[in-house]
Amino acid sequence: MRRRWLVFTGAGAAAALALLAFPAAPARAGYPDAPPPAHTGGFEEPTCRACHFDGELNAEGGGLVLEGVPAAYRAGERYRITIALRRGEMKRGGFQLAARFAEGPSAGRQAGSLRAPDERVKVTEGTTGGVQYASQTRPGIQLGEAGRITWVVEWTAPSSAAGPVVFHVAANAANGDESQFGDFVYTATQITRAQ
Repeated sequence: MRRRWLVFTGAGAAAALALLAFPAAPARAGYPDAPPPAHTGGFEEPTCRACHFDGELNAEGGGLVLEGVPAAYRAGERYRITIALRRGEMKRGGFQLAARFAEGPSAGRQAGSLRAPDERVKVTEGTTGGVQYASQTRPGIQLGEAGRITWVVEWTAPSSAAGPVVFHVAANAANGDESQFGDFVYTATQITRAQ
Protein backbone atom coordinates (compact mmCIF):
# COMPACT_ATOMS: atom_id res chain seq x y z
CA MET A 1 0.00 0.00 0.00
CA ARG A 2 1.41 3.38 -0.98
CA ARG A 3 1.22 6.33 1.41
CA ARG A 4 0.55 9.82 0.22
CA TRP A 5 1.76 12.89 2.04
CA LEU A 6 0.49 16.43 1.72
CA VAL A 7 3.18 19.03 1.67
CA PHE A 8 2.39 22.67 2.42
CA THR A 9 4.70 25.40 1.28
CA GLY A 10 4.72 29.18 1.67
CA ALA A 11 1.38 30.72 2.72
CA GLY A 12 -0.33 27.31 2.89
CA ALA A 13 2.17 26.09 5.49
CA ALA A 14 1.71 29.24 7.57
CA ALA A 15 -2.08 28.88 7.53
CA ALA A 16 -1.90 25.20 8.54
CA LEU A 17 0.43 25.98 11.45
CA ALA A 18 -1.83 28.84 12.60
CA LEU A 19 -4.83 26.50 12.74
CA LEU A 20 -2.89 24.00 14.84
CA ALA A 21 -1.53 26.64 17.20
CA PHE A 22 -4.81 28.52 17.76
CA PRO A 23 -7.84 26.25 18.13
CA ALA A 24 -11.33 27.53 17.40
CA ALA A 25 -12.87 29.92 19.93
CA PRO A 26 -15.30 28.35 22.43
CA ALA A 27 -19.00 28.47 21.64
CA ARG A 28 -20.89 31.49 23.00
CA ALA A 29 -23.79 31.19 25.40
CA GLY A 30 -25.49 34.46 24.50
CA TYR A 31 -28.90 34.75 22.87
CA PRO A 32 -29.13 38.34 21.61
CA ASP A 33 -31.87 37.37 19.13
CA ALA A 34 -34.10 35.78 21.84
CA PRO A 35 -33.57 32.74 24.05
CA PRO A 36 -34.97 29.35 23.10
CA PRO A 37 -38.66 28.93 24.06
CA ALA A 38 -39.75 27.61 27.46
CA HIS A 39 -37.24 29.37 29.76
CA THR A 40 -39.56 31.45 31.97
CA GLY A 41 -39.22 29.39 35.16
CA GLY A 42 -42.97 28.66 35.21
CA PHE A 43 -44.62 25.24 35.12
CA GLU A 44 -41.29 23.47 35.74
CA GLU A 45 -39.51 25.23 32.88
CA PRO A 46 -35.88 26.24 33.38
CA THR A 47 -34.87 29.91 33.45
CA CYS A 48 -32.04 31.79 31.76
CA ARG A 49 -29.79 30.08 34.33
CA ALA A 50 -29.82 27.01 32.09
CA CYS A 51 -27.10 28.84 30.12
CA HIS A 52 -26.13 31.80 32.35
CA PHE A 53 -25.40 29.97 35.60
CA ASP A 54 -22.65 32.01 37.23
CA GLY A 55 -24.64 34.25 39.63
CA GLU A 56 -27.27 33.32 42.20
CA LEU A 57 -30.90 33.46 41.07
CA ASN A 58 -32.50 36.77 42.15
CA ALA A 59 -29.21 37.99 43.65
CA GLU A 60 -29.09 41.18 45.71
CA GLY A 61 -28.19 44.30 43.77
CA GLY A 62 -30.87 43.93 41.11
CA GLY A 63 -34.49 43.09 40.48
CA LEU A 64 -37.26 42.34 38.01
CA VAL A 65 -40.84 43.63 38.08
CA LEU A 66 -43.95 43.36 35.93
CA GLU A 67 -45.99 46.55 35.59
CA GLY A 68 -49.45 46.81 34.08
CA VAL A 69 -50.78 43.37 34.91
CA PRO A 70 -54.34 44.08 36.09
CA ALA A 71 -55.56 42.80 39.44
CA ALA A 72 -58.59 41.54 37.53
CA TYR A 73 -58.87 41.23 33.75
CA ARG A 74 -61.84 41.72 31.45
CA ALA A 75 -62.38 39.08 28.77
CA GLY A 76 -60.95 40.11 25.41
CA GLU A 77 -59.43 43.37 26.68
CA ARG A 78 -55.87 44.41 25.71
CA TYR A 79 -53.26 45.37 28.34
CA ARG A 80 -49.75 46.82 27.99
CA ILE A 81 -47.33 45.03 30.28
CA THR A 82 -43.88 46.43 31.04
CA ILE A 83 -41.01 44.17 32.06
CA ALA A 84 -38.45 46.22 34.01
CA LEU A 85 -35.00 44.80 34.87
CA ARG A 86 -32.38 46.65 36.90
CA ARG A 87 -28.83 45.93 38.00
CA GLY A 88 -26.08 48.52 38.37
CA GLU A 89 -23.31 46.93 36.29
CA MET A 90 -25.60 45.45 33.60
CA LYS A 91 -24.44 46.13 30.01
CA ARG A 92 -27.15 44.21 28.09
CA GLY A 93 -30.46 42.59 28.97
CA GLY A 94 -32.80 39.88 27.79
CA PHE A 95 -36.07 38.32 28.93
CA GLN A 96 -38.76 35.75 28.26
CA LEU A 97 -42.41 35.97 29.36
CA ALA A 98 -45.44 33.66 29.07
CA ALA A 99 -49.12 34.08 30.05
CA ARG A 100 -50.86 30.81 30.96
CA PHE A 101 -53.89 29.60 32.84
CA ALA A 102 -52.87 29.15 36.47
CA GLU A 103 -55.15 26.28 37.50
CA GLY A 104 -57.88 23.86 36.50
CA PRO A 105 -58.01 21.64 33.42
CA SER A 106 -56.28 24.31 31.29
CA ALA A 107 -53.40 24.90 33.73
CA GLY A 108 -50.20 25.61 31.83
CA ARG A 109 -51.94 26.34 28.54
CA GLN A 110 -51.83 29.63 26.68
CA ALA A 111 -54.13 32.28 28.18
CA GLY A 112 -55.14 34.95 25.71
CA SER A 113 -52.48 36.13 23.27
CA LEU A 114 -49.22 38.10 23.30
CA ARG A 115 -48.15 40.73 20.76
CA ALA A 116 -44.92 42.66 20.23
CA PRO A 117 -45.70 46.41 19.90
CA ASP A 118 -42.23 47.33 18.58
CA GLU A 119 -38.99 45.90 17.14
CA ARG A 120 -37.43 45.38 20.59
CA VAL A 121 -39.69 42.38 21.31
CA LYS A 122 -40.85 39.33 19.38
CA VAL A 123 -43.37 36.59 20.11
CA THR A 124 -42.77 32.96 19.18
CA GLU A 125 -44.70 29.78 19.81
CA GLY A 126 -43.18 26.96 21.84
CA THR A 127 -42.91 23.40 20.61
CA THR A 128 -45.63 22.02 22.89
CA GLY A 129 -49.12 23.15 23.77
CA GLY A 130 -49.19 26.30 21.63
CA VAL A 131 -47.73 28.46 24.42
CA GLN A 132 -46.50 31.86 23.23
CA TYR A 133 -43.24 33.34 24.49
CA ALA A 134 -42.38 37.03 24.30
CA SER A 135 -38.64 37.72 24.24
CA GLN A 136 -36.16 40.46 23.39
CA THR A 137 -34.73 40.92 19.90
CA ARG A 138 -31.22 42.10 19.07
CA PRO A 139 -32.31 45.78 19.17
CA GLY A 140 -33.99 45.01 22.50
CA ILE A 141 -30.79 44.07 24.36
CA GLN A 142 -29.71 47.73 24.58
CA LEU A 143 -30.25 49.57 27.85
CA GLY A 144 -32.38 52.70 27.86
CA GLU A 145 -30.46 54.11 30.82
CA ALA A 146 -27.54 52.95 32.96
CA GLY A 147 -28.42 49.91 35.05
CA ARG A 148 -32.03 49.62 33.78
CA ILE A 149 -33.81 48.14 30.78
CA THR A 150 -37.51 47.79 29.96
CA TRP A 151 -39.61 46.01 27.37
CA VAL A 152 -43.32 46.30 26.58
CA VAL A 153 -45.58 43.39 25.60
CA GLU A 154 -49.27 43.63 24.72
CA TRP A 155 -51.48 40.95 26.22
CA THR A 156 -55.04 40.34 25.07
CA ALA A 157 -57.01 38.56 27.76
CA PRO A 158 -58.86 35.32 26.94
CA SER A 159 -62.12 35.83 25.06
CA SER A 160 -64.06 34.36 27.97
CA ALA A 161 -63.30 34.76 31.67
CA ALA A 162 -61.83 31.31 32.14
CA GLY A 163 -60.07 31.64 35.50
CA PRO A 164 -56.82 33.07 36.84
CA VAL A 165 -53.89 33.75 34.52
CA VAL A 166 -50.28 33.59 35.67
CA PHE A 167 -47.42 35.53 34.08
CA HIS A 168 -43.97 34.05 34.46
CA VAL A 169 -40.94 36.04 33.36
CA ALA A 170 -37.20 35.40 33.57
CA ALA A 171 -34.61 38.03 32.63
CA ASN A 172 -30.84 38.17 32.28
CA ALA A 173 -28.85 41.20 33.48
CA ALA A 174 -25.84 40.47 31.30
CA ASN A 175 -22.30 41.82 31.26
CA GLY A 176 -22.30 41.80 27.44
CA ASP A 177 -19.58 39.21 26.73
CA GLU A 178 -22.10 36.57 25.48
CA SER A 179 -20.66 33.92 27.80
CA GLN A 180 -22.32 32.00 30.62
CA PHE A 181 -20.28 33.87 33.24
CA GLY A 182 -20.77 37.22 34.95
CA ASP A 183 -24.53 37.47 34.32
CA PHE A 184 -27.39 37.68 36.83
CA VAL A 185 -30.80 36.07 36.28
CA TYR A 186 -34.01 37.34 37.88
CA THR A 187 -37.54 35.95 37.88
CA ALA A 188 -40.99 37.34 38.64
CA THR A 189 -44.50 35.90 38.79
CA GLN A 190 -47.82 37.72 38.81
CA ILE A 191 -51.41 36.46 38.76
CA THR A 192 -54.53 38.19 37.47
CA ARG A 193 -58.06 36.95 38.03
CA ALA A 194 -61.14 37.24 35.85
CA GLN A 195 -63.63 40.01 36.68
